[in-house]
Amino acid sequence: MEFVALDFETTGYEDGNVNEPWQLGIARVRDLRIVETREFFFDVAGAPAWVHEADAYPSFLSAYADWAPLLMNRRLVVHNMACEKTILTRTAPLTKWGPWVDTLKLAKARYPKLPSYALGDLCAMFGCEPAFEGRTWHDGLYDAIACANLACRLAV
Repeated sequence: MEFVALDFETTGYEDGNVNEPWQLGIARVRDLRIVETREFFFDVAGAPAWVHEADAYPSFLSAYADWAPLLMNRRLVVHNMACEKTILTRTAPLTKWGPWVDTLKLAKARYPKLPSYALGDLCAMFGCEPAFEGRTWHDGLYDAIACANLACRLAV
């Protein structure tokens, strides 16, 4: 089984701005093991100050040739897919992304009475929190790895 778990960190809709991604984390999984990770940063207004200092692409779209081949024609796994699906569809509306698997929906279907379905809470419950030095929740790569780990535990 192969899939790609992904997670965006975005600027949000504050002050009427467009919700722009400033980080994309990707974890590619084969046979229930993470075999590759990648991350991309985008130097957009509203991103944290340190992103502007990093070796970031000018925008999400400007990096299309680098990130899109990692996602095209693959099963895409996310936790609460509204954000990821919206960003990819808005960026390339004629591209058929997916098939999609949402670990939030999968966890709710398989375990309907859990006290929480937040990614961090599910990873703690299933013992699959990432061991990633210097990173934590709401980091695109950390969350993509967490989603990949959770998907493996739920056996997507």
